[in-house]
Amino acid sequence: MILIYPYREDGFYVGQPVELFPDAESGKYNIPPNATDKPPEKNGSGMWLPWFDVEKQEWIEKADQEYKDSLKGPEVPPSVLDELKAQNALTIVQLAEAQNLIESQNKMISDLFLMLAEGGKA
Repeated sequence: MILIYPYREDGFYVGQPVELFPDAESGKYNIPPNATDKPPEKNGSGMWLPWFDVEKQEWIEKADQEYKDSLKGPEVPPSVLDELKAQNALTIVQLAEAQNLIESQNKMISDLFLMLAEGGKA
């Protein structure tokens, strides 16, 4: 069994590969004229709007940037809840930084008191 990739009369990929089994008598694969065993990829990556060039026996990307953008749909702004979550995360980071600074200052003050208690010698 192999996968074949059918394309329409205009050359555009149908969108789904099809399983093809070998002929029972000959054992060979009879690929129909509107299909190929080459996957619709370019440099190992999928394509937006693949078109098969029969003469060159290769897939060609036919999607322009406008077509790609049309598939993305409108951009949805973040919800109020998402904005609050982001602000909360930032506040937590700032709090952790402040706590680290306080601990560092406490250690410094402790070291200074110890130094004073020992007669000011380092």
